[in-house]
Amino acid sequence: MKLYSFAIYSCILILLIGCNPNNITNQSQSKTNATKSYQDQSALPTKNMSSDVGTNTQNTNEHRFQTVTATIPQIVSAAKTGMAPNIPFTAHKQSISDVKKVWGNPDSVDFAGSGYYATYSKKHAVFGYTKAGRIFDVRSYDPSLQAYTLSSIKKVMGNPATITVFNNDNIYTYKVNSQFQLKWIIPKSTGKVNHISVFSPSDIVIPVSSYILPIKGTSQKLTASAWQRMVQWRHDILAFPKSYPNDVFVNGPNKKMVALTFDDGPDLINTPKIIATLKQKNVKGTFFFIGQKVLKYPSVVKSAYNNGNEIASHSFYHHELPKETAAEIHQDLQKTADAFRKVIGKAPALLRPPYGETDSKLVSVAKKDHYKIIIWSIDTLDWSQREHVHIEKNVFDNVRNGDIILMHSDEDKIETAKAVPVIIDELKRRGFKIVDLATLLNTRAYQ
Repeated sequence: MKLYSFAIYSCILILLIGCNPNNITNQSQSKTNATKSYQDQSALPTKNMSSDVGTNTQNTNEHRFQTVTATIPQIVSAAKTGMAPNIPFTAHKQSISDVKKVWGNPDSVDFAGSGYYATYSKKHAVFGYTKAGRIFDVRSYDPSLQAYTLSSIKKVMGNPATITVFNNDNIYTYKVNSQFQLKWIIPKSTGKVNHISVFSPSDIVIPVSSYILPIKGTSQKLTASAWQRMVQWRHDILAFPKSYPNDVFVNGPNKKMVALTFDDGPDLINTPKIIATLKQKNVKGTFFFIGQKVLKYPSVVKSAYNNGNEIASHSFYHHELPKETAAEIHQDLQKTADAFRKVIGKAPALLRPPYGETDSKLVSVAKKDHYKIIIWSIDTLDWSQREHVHIEKNVFDNVRNGDIILMHSDEDKIETAKAVPVIIDELKRRGFKIVDLATLLNTRAYQ
């Protein structure tokens, strides 16, 4: 738990970090000091940030911010799309490479907690981004922001969701929609806005490597040798979330939440029944669909998605991916992503390898293709001992905080469909919150 607490504390620093106005004129401060105290990066010269952008396709976005001073309603409106005034790049949807293509290399790059921060002084902009390059924080230091005070902000936005203090700065955080927060950083010494942050919390992943659950679930219908192989696999797979804490997950954090996941669909029989049950019980599940079946049963995929469930990848052919070359794995993942885009207009960011089989090669390819690998911590073994009572028992006897529960939704899983409403009711009775994987793991569901 100490390691987990430290990881959370590091991430909180990213969320809270502000800038010290006393350092505005200290533009020659060393990069080392900037890393130690990121608030020193408020040393930004004044210049219209909309200059020097060129004729890149980003100009469409930039044109929206060519006014000298953005009003508070305009700032809020931009924040809802992940943008800040005079900065033609969006959090959550774009990467730092997109910025570099248009603005060139940053003046400095520093690391804090779980993210990197790139400073473009002449643009009055700082970008926070993940190791994979995805932007999770867009900060504007436009001098025109100094016209605003907490009083003027409240007149438009009301009271903030949270108020925090970091060094000499008050940080007022508003949740503008389900994806983005808008933070106003106001130094105590001036009472005026120093900068704003448009922040995407779901793009920051807190490692759960200090809380890794052993995989549970039994079947009386496995042979002794098959059971021993499963026990060995369960032991071996736990090495992956330890070695790749931000890329491979067996379970979520130590909170009273669990996720229901369903593999091998869609089909025309059991997947629709499970979708209907989830809707009736007001619960969201995560469906790991096979690419071939996505194209075969697109209406079922759309139904699952339109009912608020999470759609994830289970590969295209359901082959053992570690047995394929890196190029073949990439081709499979791309083909699967294309199938999802054709049906729901989005590509998943979560991948469950068929049979749970994983190796370092697969982790590397999946990461390059913007996937996180999801295993499970409770196996209902609904493919082996199929009675709904046994499926329910595997959950009820083993459920813990953060469990990822594995079931299936293909043609022969009639007993699974029967078990789902019983499982939901009992988990709720025990006080568990049933969430989708993106919520459980604090990550994004789609690329």
